Amino acid sequence: MHDTEVFFPSLTQLRAFYEAARLGSISRGSEALLRSQSAVTQAVQSLEAELEVTLFDRTRTGSYVTEMGRILQNRAERCFSKMEAAIDRVQQSGADNPRPPLASRRLTRAQILALIAVHEYGSFAQAARHMPVSLASMQRSARNLEKQLGRKLFAHTAHGISTNPVGARLSNELQLAIRELEWAQEEMRSYQGLLRGRLLVGSLLLAGNNYISSELGKFAELHPQVNIRLINAPYDELLSKLRGGSIDFLVGLLKSPPPTDDVVEEPLMFDSYTVAAARNHPLASMDDISCETLREYEWVAPGVGAQRRRVFESIFGDGPLPRFSVETHSLLTIFILLSQSERMAVMTRSELSVDKKLGHNLSAIDYPIQAPPATIGVTTRVNWQATRLQRAFLDFLREGPHRTV
Repeated sequence: MHDTEVFFPSLTQLRAFYEAARLGSISRGSEALLRSQSAVTQAVQSLEAELEVTLFDRTRTGSYVTEMGRILQNRAERCFSKMEAAIDRVQQSGADNPRPPLASRRLTRAQILALIAVHEYGSFAQAARHMPVSLASMQRSARNLEKQLGRKLFAHTAHGISTNPVGARLSNELQLAIRELEWAQEEMRSYQGLLRGRLLVGSLLLAGNNYISSELGKFAELHPQVNIRLINAPYDELLSKLRGGSIDFLVGLLKSPPPTDDVVEEPLMFDSYTVAAARNHPLASMDDISCETLREYEWVAPGVGAQRRRVFESIFGDGPLPRFSVETHSLLTIFILLSQSERMAVMTRSELSVDKKLGHNLSAIDYPIQAPPATIGVTTRVNWQATRLQRAFLDFLREGPHRTV
């Protein structure tokens, strides 16, 4: 959220707008906030200037929210609701501490950005290198947040002071809350006929990575004004990012069912497994290869716990596994190791198709794998109110290759 292009205004300004919109009047909004009418008017005007839209139609009989105002009002309500829920959870978990009244209403932009940056970069020192504020200013904002909440949010680690478990969870929840404001801006642009914004996509290192890379390229050609950020990481890390709002789509092998009840999975394609080796491998031109023959060669093994590891082990039944000295989830590493040796590995048909595009160094070995194909799909958050851009991307994925490779 440190990206300066992302819309994250002063929360004081946003609250002023929200109360005026909710109550249907700038004067009533100012009364609810105990602020002057001119201050609320100025806050609204600042938001309008930043967004380059009109949020209220000002008439003799009063000020009424425009369509742009309704978009921002909806997203601001979701933002504040998530903030309040996050703060309430923090304070409820510290039963021995008094709960400061209206703590969520006293949150500031600087406090939220400081907490998120420290959590993302692992320490105050690293966060300060990536933020447009001084280390002292960031520390002051973070410590003020702790004081307001009456809870410890940071702890000493080997790399410096970083978030403790309470701070880490609060960071994720606040990041998800303020991303509602980014999505408000996206929706406004869409309403104006501009499909612009950010797509934050997580991709698993093996299954599905080649699929999403291909689809991203096609989508980018259709929508050149969209910024697409692809993050490759293991499943647990991507799931955490998805739940915390750092990404909006997780593409790859589905768990079926998902491990948590706040995300939902949707299949996109089925990708059958095969045994792969170099094109000049001794077994590449043979038919009716036995399991015993496969066991004579060295393999590149998937990591323990991965679905592909279970497929690998199922090939050899109750017998011993073949020898292997390398375990990896890196498709590039597998490509290189197989092309430069007589090793073999479990791959999917779509992964072999990537090799064909890159020079066709590998081939499928004639040995049928009985395991069900990998189910490649997309995982998203439950109760997620997608923007037009996000819906367009999801529809684009759904219209892709619904087939078994």
